[in-house]
Amino acid sequence: QYVQARGLADSGRTAEAEQILADLADYNRYDCVSTRRLRNWLVGLARSTGVLPAPPDEPETRAYEEAPLSLLLQAEGRRAQAEADARRDEESSGERRAPGGAHEPDPVAQTYRVAAAAIDYFPREAKSFWISHYQRLREPVSLWESTRDVLRVDPDLSVVVEDWGVEEGARAVTRLVDLRGEVAPGSTLGPGGSPYALYTAPPPFFGEFPARVIHVPHEVSVVEVLEDGYRIRERSVGGDTWDELPLALTPASPPRVNALQGAIEEWAGALLSASPEFPQDAATDILRRAVPRTFSGKALPSVGTGDDADAPAGDSLAAADAIVRGVLDLDRSYLAVQGPPGTGKTFTGSHVIARLVTEFGFRIGVVAQSHAIVENLLERVVEAGVPSAQVAKAPKDPQAPAPGYTVIRKDGLAAYLAEHGRGSAAPGCVVGGTAWDFSNTKRVQRGELDLLVIDEAGQFSLASTIAVAAGARRLLLLGDPQQLPQVSQGTHPEPVDTSALGWIMHDRAVIDPAHGSFLARSWRMHPAVAAPVSQLAYAGRLASAEGAENRRVEGVAPGLHVHAIRHRGNATQSPEEAAEVVRIVRDLIGRDYVDGMAGEQARPLTEADIIVVAPYNAQKQLVHDELAAAGLGAVAVGTVDNFQGREAVVSITSLAASSGRDAPRGPEFLLLQNRLNVAVSRAKVAAFLIHSPALLDDLPWTPEGVARLSAFAHLVGADRDQ
Repeated sequence: QYVQARGLADSGRTAEAEQILADLADYNRYDCVSTRRLRNWLVGLARSTGVLPAPPDEPETRAYEEAPLSLLLQAEGRRAQAEADARRDEESSGERRAPGGAHEPDPVAQTYRVAAAAIDYFPREAKSFWISHYQRLREPVSLWESTRDVLRVDPDLSVVVEDWGVEEGARAVTRLVDLRGEVAPGSTLGPGGSPYALYTAPPPFFGEFPARVIHVPHEVSVVEVLEDGYRIRERSVGGDTWDELPLALTPASPPRVNALQGAIEEWAGALLSASPEFPQDAATDILRRAVPRTFSGKALPSVGTGDDADAPAGDSLAAADAIVRGVLDLDRSYLAVQGPPGTGKTFTGSHVIARLVTEFGFRIGVVAQSHAIVENLLERVVEAGVPSAQVAKAPKDPQAPAPGYTVIRKDGLAAYLAEHGRGSAAPGCVVGGTAWDFSNTKRVQRGELDLLVIDEAGQFSLASTIAVAAGARRLLLLGDPQQLPQVSQGTHPEPVDTSALGWIMHDRAVIDPAHGSFLARSWRMHPAVAAPVSQLAYAGRLASAEGAENRRVEGVAPGLHVHAIRHRGNATQSPEEAAEVVRIVRDLIGRDYVDGMAGEQARPLTEADIIVVAPYNAQKQLVHDELAAAGLGAVAVGTVDNFQGREAVVSITSLAASSGRDAPRGPEFLLLQNRLNVAVSRAKVAAFLIHSPALLDDLPWTPEGVARLSAFAHLVGADRDQ
C-alpha cells in the first residue's frame, strides 16, 4: 500500500495517495496504542502481586554510543553531500528531480560515512557478542544449547582428568577436565580457545558477578577437542577450588582490539584534518575506490604484458612478474589480485613476495583472518626461495611441529624487524602475524614495512584493512570475494564489514584491471567444470589452464552433473540425498583416473579422491554415517567452510533442504553463489550437485534473492528446461 501511495503521489494523484497514507497511519496508531495498553495492564498485574520491575541492564547490554570522532566525520559527510547536491542542482536547473527529491549518493560523502562507521566497527561487533552473551545467561540452557560453539555438559559422562594442582611451568592452580555432552552444530572451538564455563548460581567460588544472571561465567582454555566434547583446563578463582563441574561452555569473548581501534582512530583523525582534501595513503585509496597511485603515473601492469608479452594470460609466473612491477611502482597505495579457485593465488603470491625480498630487500608483512592461512603462505615463501632465517612468525600453538620458517617469541616481532632493516647483514624479510600485530606500534612501527600482504582479502573486513594498513607503505590484497564471504556479527550503518577486496570490486564479478589483476586460468578444473563455475561467479572470464582437459575418470563425463531428487519436509538433513551420495560414491570407487596434466599413469579412484560438501552439519553427519555404514567411511565429508582451499578429483554437493521455506536460513543462505562456487570448484574432473527441484519454486522477496535463484536455475539447467 505504501508503494502504491508513492506511485499515486508521483503521478499527481495526491488526494488518493494521502487517503492510503492516512489509513496506514491509523493502522499503526492502533498497534502502538494497544501495545501500550497491554504494557500498562501487565504493570498493573505486577504491582498487585508484589512483583518488582527488573533493575536496569548491565552496562554491556546498553545501546552503543557513537564515538565523537565518528560524529565529526558524519558531519563532514553531510557537508560533502550537500555541496554535491547543490552542484547537481545548478547543473540541472529546471529539470525534474528523482522521485522523493533524493539525490544520488556522493562518492566523497560516502567516503566520510564509511570512515565514520569504521571507527565504531569493533565496538559494534563486540556489542553484538555481549548482548547475546548476557541474554543467554538469563535463560535456561535448553533455550540456547543449539547455539554455535555451545556445549551442554552431561555430568554423567564428564570426568576430572587431573585434580587441582600447580601446572608445570606456571603459578596458577588449575585442573584438567573432560567435558562431554551435546556439541552444537557448526561449532569451531579448537585447542587454545578460551570459552566461558558456566555454573549454576550460586557459584562454587567467590567473586562479584552480574546480579540477574541464572548462571555465572568463568573463563577456561581448551586443551583438546574430543569426539563429543572438549578437554579443558580450569583456573582457580582467587585461589578457590571446587568439585562441581560446569553445566555448559559458551563462546569466548571477542579478542582484544585496542591496537586496531587506536590505528583506525589515528587514521580517521588524519582524514578529518586533511578535509576537504584526502590523505595519500593505501587505506584512504581503498576506501575511495581510487585507482592506485604510481610513481610513474602509468596504469598498473596487466598479466601477460610488458616483458612477458608472449606468456599466456593467467600463467602464474607471468602474473607474479607483472605484480612485482606493479608493487614497485606503487606510491603509498595498494594493488589487488583476484584469484578464483585453482588459479594459483598462493603460488603467485609467494613468488611475488620472494622476488621482492631477495631482489629488492623488501620487508614484508603477511596477515589474514587466521594463523593457518598466514603460516601456509609463509611456508610457500620459503619454498619459493627466501631463506628460512628471513621468514618469521610467532607460533599460535607452541606444541606444534617446527615449521620451515623461523619461530620467534610473541613479543619478538619488533626485534626481528630491527635485525633485518636496511643496511643490516641480511636485509629484507617476511613476518607473519595477526591484525593486532600490524596495528600495534610496540611490534610494527607506522609505515615500517615496505609492503603488507593481506591473504584471503575477500574475507578481511574493510575496517581491519584500515587498521593494519598503518604498518606499511603499500598494500597487496590477495583473495577472491566470489568465494566464502567476510563474516560479521554486528549491524553497521555503512558496509564497513564488507571485505577489502569486495569493496574495491564494487559488486563486479571480475576486478577492474585499473585496480589490479585477475588470475584467469584454473590449474585445477577440467574445462567442463570451469565453464559452469565461470558463468556462475566470474562473468564467463575464467578458463582452464592448458592440459587440464587431459584429466579424466573412466566412464564419467567431465563437468557438472545435476541430480534432482524429490523429497518433502526436510530442513537440514535429507535421507534421500544421503542415499544418492552413497550410490554415486559406490559407482565411482575403482574407476580408472588419469591426471593427464601431471603425466601420471592411470590408477583406480579411491575414497581419498572424493569429497562430499553439505550446507548443514546435520546433513554432514548423516552423510558421514551412511557412508561409514556402507564401508566408505574414508570419504571426506564437510561443510563448504571445511573445504575452502582444498581440491579433489570428484566433489559431491548435497543441499539437503526440500525447499527454500524448509531451509533454516532460507534460500538466501542455501543458494548463495559464493558457497555454490566453492562447492563445485573443488572438483578436478567431475562435480555432482544433488538438490530438491522444489528449491526452484520459492518466490524471492528481494532483488538479491531473484539474482540468486536465477543463478541457481542457470547452474542446474532449469532455465533451459522451461
